[in-house]
Parts: sequence; structure tokens; C-alpha cells
Amino acid sequence: MAQDVRPVPDGRLPGDTLDSLLWNYAEFDTPEEVDALFRAQRRLSVSHALLFFAGTLLLPVVQAVWPAWTTSPVWGGLTPAFIAATVLYPLFCLVLAASYTMRANRLDEDLLGRTLWREDSWEPPVRTPPSGEGY
Repeated sequence: MAQDVRPVPDGRLPGDTLDSLLWNYAEFDTPEEVDALFRAQRRLSVSHALLFFAGTLLLPVVQAVWPAWTTSPVWGGLTPAFIAATVLYPLFCLVLAASYTMRANRLDEDLLGRTLWREDSWEPPVRTPPSGEGY
């Protein structure tokens, strides 16, 4: 028997597996909450952008101030500039990105009053059949 695929009045298909995650009408945010979150996210974004700019600008500044930065080998013939550009700078970028992501998610959770992902309590929106059943 064919499943009825006509949309319900609000445009969703019946039996959509993401119904409980995407269309929970009880969770709408007020404009004040959204404005507060926007201001907090903007402050966080600007602060992390300034840190990124300062960390990126640090490499040429050190080059101009300390000429031995590119000529004196430190470890196995590698110069401090090479080590900073290939190891320390990407590590700095990864730590900055992880910090921004965690703080931005925490802001969303704190200001909007719900979590986006909880590993300890997540359950699939629909019952999944045991293996071999229905296939």
C-alpha cells in the first residue's frame, strides 16, 4: 500500500523523521532574546577576530624586529620562523577556532535556554526497527 505523501497544512510531509527536531512550535525566541544573542555573538566574534589578526600580525613583526628569526637554526636545521609558521601558527588557529565554537555554542544555550546537542540524553526522533525487521 502506498504511503500518503500529501503535505499537511503547514507544508510538511507526514511522518517526517525530523518533525520533533525542526518543527517544535513551542520553542520560538522573542525578538529581545535574539537581539541579546546577536550582540553577545558579535562581541565574541570581534574579540576572536582581533586575536586572530594579532596572532597573524605577530609573525611579520617578529621578522622585522629579530632578523635571526629566519637564519639561526634551532632544532635539526629548522629556524624559529619555520617552526612558528608550520607548527605554532596552525596550532594557534585550531585552538582559537575550538575556543570560538565552544563559547558560541555556550552562548546559544545560555541565552536561548536550550541545548543544541547533549550526548548523554540524545534519542532518535523515531523508533528505529531492529535489524532485519521491515527490510
